[in-house]
Amino acid sequence: MKKILVILVVSFSLASCGGKGDKKQSAASVAQEWCDLNGKAYRAGDGPEKESAERSRKNYEKEMKEKYKDNQAFLDEVGKEIEKCEDASEGRK
Repeated sequence: MKKILVILVVSFSLASCGGKGDKKQSAASVAQEWCDLNGKAYRAGDGPEKESAERSRKNYEKEMKEKYKDNQAFLDEVGKEIEKCEDASEGRK
């Protein structure tokens, strides 16, 4: 279990480092990343694995809101894109 947690933390750390810089993301790519994180949180068992996955999703949300705080139209588009994949990330479609 600790090994899985360490792998998750390292992967999310590396992923978050790669997203920084001047690279422009599309609303669809931001939404897809959120849906991937949401799916991991949804499928995780109870306990530390679920807490870690939920924390990763929330950190990503916070990072994107901060990054695009001056572009409400982009954030609205991300919201629309999330609606398209959220059910599937939770196994409902």
